[in-house]
Amino acid sequence: MASIHTNRGAKRARGARETLGIPLDEPLPDLLGVVEDRAGVHVVVLDLADGVAGAYLPRPDCPLAFVNGTEALVRQRFTLAHELGHHWIGHGATVDEVATIFGSGRDPREIEANAFAAEFLLPRAAVKRLFDGRRSLPVGLDSVVRIAVAFGLSAQMVRIKLETCGVLDDPERIARLDAEIAGDQHLELRRRLDLEPLDDGLSRAGRRRPRVPEPLRGSALGLYLTGEIDLDALAARTGRRNSEVARMLGNLGLTATAAAPSG
Repeated sequence: MASIHTNRGAKRARGARETLGIPLDEPLPDLLGVVEDRAGVHVVVLDLADGVAGAYLPRPDCPLAFVNGTEALVRQRFTLAHELGHHWIGHGATVDEVATIFGSGRDPREIEANAFAAEFLLPRAAVKRLFDGRRSLPVGLDSVVRIAVAFGLSAQMVRIKLETCGVLDDPERIARLDAEIAGDQHLELRRRLDLEPLDDGLSRAGRRRPRVPEPLRGSALGLYLTGEIDLDALAARTGRRNSEVARMLGNLGLTATAAAPSG
């Protein structure tokens, strides 16, 4: 049975889709565009420290979602939706480790943000439409792969979603799908089916990182993230000690050398 925090996160995701004018049973038109243009959260895509998936900073004039562009794209999408969940639910500032988002943590805020992400990216209503409301079906890997590509998600996330929606409930079939996905058979099947991975704003941002949103460009932090100023200049512009700025950057998964000028 889903916990109160799981239910709360999923409910807030459905509310977010409705508020943002996105049908409950369709793939998102473009996650990055939705987060920035409709939800008003500005997205930074860059290389974060190993083990850090993303972060959320609730700045009153410019809320920021950070995404680790070195992670697999399907993970980046889930991370961005997770950070949007923190924003939408009102959790406050947070730095999310990979193990927190893609593991089995017990922090209620993270449970809610994960449930938000799962429902925002692949709503229960979409699963119901795809399978005509039927349950307990003999779903194969091909169905999982097609849904994953259409929604820009990992095969494992889709498999889990189908189970939570009641479409998959046979333990043997679930175990078989898990084994096939663990063995990367879904990747080979995607190639055989000639299915191209979703190409959206986030995928393009990852290829051109660091991606700094327009409101942040020209600011001290924006200049640091793009490598135009170093730590000393960042500290001077913000009126803080170098050690204090380095600590703040470290808390975000940014090292003092991560965005040093290249020239």
